[in-house]
Amino acid sequence: MNKYFIILLFISLITPTQASAKAKNHPLTYYGAVQKGKIIPWKEAQHLLLKGKKFTVIDMDTGLSFNVQRRAGNKHADVQPLTRTDTAVMKYIYDNHWSWNRKAVLIPVKEQLIAASMNGMPHGAGALDNGFPGHFCIHFLGSTTHKRNHADPDHQMMVLKAGDNLEKFVSTATPEQLIQLFLIGVKQRDDILLKAAVGKKQLEKVYSKVEKIEALHYKQEEIQSVIETQPLIVKGAVNVSTIAVERGEGQRSLTVSFKLEKPSTSGTWKIKEVSFN
Repeated sequence: MNKYFIILLFISLITPTQASAKAKNHPLTYYGAVQKGKIIPWKEAQHLLLKGKKFTVIDMDTGLSFNVQRRAGNKHADVQPLTRTDTAVMKYIYDNHWSWNRKAVLIPVKEQLIAASMNGMPHGAGALDNGFPGHFCIHFLGSTTHKRNHADPDHQMMVLKAGDNLEKFVSTATPEQLIQLFLIGVKQRDDILLKAAVGKKQLEKVYSKVEKIEALHYKQEEIQSVIETQPLIVKGAVNVSTIAVERGEGQRSLTVSFKLEKPSTSGTWKIKEVSFN
């Protein structure tokens, strides 16, 4: 698709502000500071992006774009970069290292931008001569993984980010959802998710610790179990056991402690303090 056509078509959704330095200083096509996409469920998205369809993927953080083709997938879209150039752009978006990390993306289709989430790891089968050893996944609201019949929380948070819907999510979030949002932000190394979960001031207090964590593993079921055992009414504390990989220190057990409260029984929950032990 012609890049100038896309820019004109979606001019109302793209701000004229300066693109990220990463995109600006690299001779690639980028779209400036993209504001948001439309959040639609997978049951609708799969009919807009039928198997075999070629389309553009725009990374929200950098504004860089590349072209793909949907090859397979019934629970989400399994796609491949179209050419070796598209593969190179995608790898550049991931700092030249393939990764399972999720990224918020936008997909132009039928005069709208669709909010979605991608990972950056080649896996499974591939059929195109593109230098990409397999395919990667693109998720939409409510899409699920192939092996498990439930939505991937990390992908779903990135869909909300792509749709500029995190603030609305946080305004009605349960303690469990706020904790999960923060941990996903740590795991995906995403400052926007972290800020949405705890606010700018609290993030500044813990950022030096968070920034060192390169990988984080935890069980969502344990968070739910702790909260069900000790229900929170207007305030409380929750400890989450994790396995973290920290830069320069390797893998170790790490307990992340949260203090939460809300102004009244009908108020909005907030994370007031986060600590690591």
